Amino acid sequence: MNRPIRSQQAVRDLRLEAGELVMVAGALARIVGVHGAEKIHVQRVGTNEFEWISADAISAPQPERARRPVRHTTCASAEDEARARDWVTAFRQAAKRSDGHLSKSYCRTLADRFETSIRTVRRRWKRYCENPNASAQLACIPGPAPGSRMLPPVVESLIERAISEVYLTREERPITRAHLRCRELAKEANLTPPSYQSVRVRALSRDPLVLARKRLGSHEGNAKQAPSIRGLSVTRPLQVVQIDHALIDLIVVSPVSKKPIGRPWITVAIDVFTRCVVGYFLSFDNPTQTSVAHALEHACFPKSTWLGDLDLVDLQYPMFGKMEEIHWDNAKNFKAAAIIAQCERHNIHIPHRPARCPHYGAYIERLIGTMMGACHLLPGTTKSNSKARGDYPSERKAIFTFRDLERWLAAEIIGVYHNSPHRGLSGRTPAKAWEEAWATSDGKHRLPQLVGNRREFVLGMLPFVNRKVVRTGIHINGLTYWDPAISPFINSGREYTIHFSQRDLSRVFLYTQDGFLDVPLQDRTQDPFSLWELREVRRHLRATGATANGEKELFAALAQQRQIAEAAETTSKAARRKLARMPKAQKKPLPEVDYTETLDPLPHHLVEVQ
Repeated sequence: MNRPIRSQQAVRDLRLEAGELVMVAGALARIVGVHGAEKIHVQRVGTNEFEWISADAISAPQPERARRPVRHTTCASAEDEARARDWVTAFRQAAKRSDGHLSKSYCRTLADRFETSIRTVRRRWKRYCENPNASAQLACIPGPAPGSRMLPPVVESLIERAISEVYLTREERPITRAHLRCRELAKEANLTPPSYQSVRVRALSRDPLVLARKRLGSHEGNAKQAPSIRGLSVTRPLQVVQIDHALIDLIVVSPVSKKPIGRPWITVAIDVFTRCVVGYFLSFDNPTQTSVAHALEHACFPKSTWLGDLDLVDLQYPMFGKMEEIHWDNAKNFKAAAIIAQCERHNIHIPHRPARCPHYGAYIERLIGTMMGACHLLPGTTKSNSKARGDYPSERKAIFTFRDLERWLAAEIIGVYHNSPHRGLSGRTPAKAWEEAWATSDGKHRLPQLVGNRREFVLGMLPFVNRKVVRTGIHINGLTYWDPAISPFINSGREYTIHFSQRDLSRVFLYTQDGFLDVPLQDRTQDPFSLWELREVRRHLRATGATANGEKELFAALAQQRQIAEAAETTSKAARRKLARMPKAQKKPLPEVDYTETLDPLPHHLVEVQ
C-alpha cells in the first residue's frame, strides 16, 4: 500500500477555553476568559498586558517539534546547491510516478545518474520524505547538533539541582562551586560525575535575564538584562531636562604652586530632545543644594556674560530657557524643600523616579560618560578606575588649574560636543537640532521662555530656615546678621524665611512680599566664608578644648585656619584643596577721604526723630 508524504507531527485542534495558549498578532498569549466570539480576554505571556480580542484574531501556536537532532548544514557552494535541487527534482518525479514509493529500478537509475550507491539514494530519499526542501540534501556538520544533551537524564537532573542550589544565588558563587556540588551529588548516587565543561555549558545556557535576577537581584538584573526599548517620548526642546552630579576624572593643580589639589565636581543638565548641554556648574565642593541652584541658573539664563568672564567671547552658547520637566535621582540635594517649592512656583514639573533605577537617567549618564572620556585624554587624568589608570602618575602629570579646566570644559561642550553628529538625532549635531527646534515654519527664529526674575529664581532655591527678627538681628548658624532695613520686622511676632548660600555665609537673604532683602553679617569686616569652613573651625575648637564665647573668637579662629592653610599650600594637598574651596573675597576699594575739608551739618528738616 502506497503511503502519502505527510508530516509526522501531530495536528492539534485549537480550543477557545480559559488557560489555553494561543497566538495573537505573532505573540504568545493565554486566554483568561471567554465571553463570546467577539469578546475574549487574553494576557500576553511574560508581561502584565491584558487585552480584549475577537476569535478571528487568534491562531494556534506552533506544535512542539519532535525530539530529534536538528541538522545544521555547512556553507554550501553553488555546485552543491545545484546538486541538492537536482536530487529534490528527481525525488519529486518519483513521488508522482509511484505515489510516494521509491521502486528498486528507479533507485538504481538514480544511483547511476548521480554516481553514488543505492544506500545513499535510500538515505537521501528518507531525508526528502521528512523535509522536501533542497536544504535537507546539503551536507551537514558531523557530530551531535549544538545544544543537544547526551548525558543520561539522571545526571542532567543532578546538574540542574547543583546549579539551582549553588550558582543561582545572590552570593554569586563561581561555576567551580556548582561543579563541586554536582560531584558530591553524583557520589551519593553512585554515578559518574560530569565534567566541569558540562556544568559550565548548562549554567551559561540559562536565560540571561533569569540568571541576572537570581545572582544580582531584581533591580540590578533588570538594569543589566531586561529589555530597554522604552525611551522618553519628547516632541520639543526643553520638554525634559535631566540633571546629575559627577566627579571629574582629572587632577587640578593650584594656580600658585602648580601642585595638585584634587578632582572637582560637576553638576550638568542635558536637554533630552536636542541632546544639548543647557547648563552646568563646576566646583570643588561636594554636591549640595547650592550646586543644584547654580546649575539651574546656568541652564535657564543666557550665557554671554559668563563666556566673557572666561575670555571665550568668540564662542556661541545659545542654549538656555526654562524647562518644562526635570528628571534627576533621589539624592538629598535634589529633594530639598526649597528646590521642589521653587520648581512648583515656576511651573516646572518634577516626576517621581523609582529608587535604584539608574536607567531612568540614561541620557545624562551617557553624557557624563562622554565628558569623562574626553577628560581621559588630558594630562593628569585619573581614568575611570585604578585598573584603567594602571601606573600612570596622575598627580605628577597634572597641569590644569581650575580656571584652565573651566575654559577647556566650555570649549569642549560648545565647540566639540555640540557640533559632533549624534546617532540619537539621526546623524545631526546637537547644535543643529537646537537651531531647527527653535525655527518657525516661515524661517524665523524664536527664543525659549525665560524666567522673569533671575535673582528671585536663584535665591529661592537656596537652603532656608525660619527665624524671627529680634532687636539684635537675625541669628543663623550661631552668627548674627543685621541691617537697618530689617528694623520694621523686629518683634512682629512671626517667623520669616531666611535663605543662605552654603558657599558664602557673609550675608543671608530675608524673603518678603516685595522680594529678597540682603542682610549682611553684623561684623562687615569679614571676608566671605563657606558653611563647611564654619563647621571645620568649630570642630577644631572642640577638639582642642577651646570654646568660642562670641563671634570675635570664632572669626579669629577662622582667620588663623586660613593663615595655616596658606602657609601649608606648598606642602599639603589638603591645604591646597581647602584654599580652592574657600570663596574669594570681592571687596571694592574704599574711596579716599580728605580730612582737611570741613563737613556741613544736615539741614534740620531732613533729620526726624521718632
